[in-house]
Amino acid sequence: MPTIIIDRFDGKNSFEQSYKLDPADVAGKTVLNTLLFIKQTQDPTLNFTASCRCAICGACAVRVNGHAVLACDTKMDDLAKTYGSDTFHISPLANFKVISDLVVDWEPAMENLRKVHPGMVAKSEFSMKEGCRQNQKEFDRIIKQWDCILCGACASECNKLSADRSDYMEPFVFTHAWRVANDSRSKDPLLHGKPAVAGGLWNCVHCQECASRCPKGISAADDIAGLRAMVMAKGMTDGVGPAHAKSFYTDLVEDSGRLNEVRLALRTEGISTIARAGMAVTLLRQGKMNPLEAFGGETIEGHDALVKMIQAAHAAEKE
Repeated sequence: MPTIIIDRFDGKNSFEQSYKLDPADVAGKTVLNTLLFIKQTQDPTLNFTASCRCAICGACAVRVNGHAVLACDTKMDDLAKTYGSDTFHISPLANFKVISDLVVDWEPAMENLRKVHPGMVAKSEFSMKEGCRQNQKEFDRIIKQWDCILCGACASECNKLSADRSDYMEPFVFTHAWRVANDSRSKDPLLHGKPAVAGGLWNCVHCQECASRCPKGISAADDIAGLRAMVMAKGMTDGVGPAHAKSFYTDLVEDSGRLNEVRLALRTEGISTIARAGMAVTLLRQGKMNPLEAFGGETIEGHDALVKMIQAAHAAEKE
């Protein structure tokens, strides 16, 4: 018999509760329909959120067996095939404060969204009469980000938020900042870029979990990369993050095409790198680092082609 284990919270105590269902009770049903069935037939005290039931509003996102899903768009039959089991553990989204059972507090995330000013301020040359016009190419630059439904799946999966949320905003916040900053009609992209930097833009750990779990196929990691390139192009080049990015570029294009880890640390953090001398000694002993690499190395095969590819990419961005 299918078993649904749900993480409960009554405002004071956290506990797990199991519900036994007949196979017919879950066959063909979505996770949301299953939760509704449990609430209607077994436990009216179970709390969760849902609205459109059409994968548009994002309200019903939960975790199943540790991974964020959109409950109204995920079938129990598919989960059974994926996990090879008829036991499912349903939990609230991670990295949010739990209010009751599967219901989480969205207000802190919404406050972060407000910080990046997700509403567009149009260029002054656009008139009230003619509006803000775009061609198809300009529209295509932001069309994917408009698909974000604020379900919170990316935030739930984010390893940076799990480790330390004190200096980092939810991934979808950066997606919305990039959407409006990259809009051809936007008056000042830095209106959104500056608060994104203040909110931890350079602290993403590149785990790609946001991209792998988004039900709409959006990559917040790509949006973060776009924002980083934009703020640097606009002159925001101070700090460890921009220095790290510039060091990567220097190694790949201007030097040998091979990442030089010794110089990368020095270029990124300067003399403060000495504070991790102990780690450097350990790496040397294990053969993981060669100090002679600080003076450069052989240019990789095909370096000229690599440089041409990067230059072509830059040229394409300007078109």
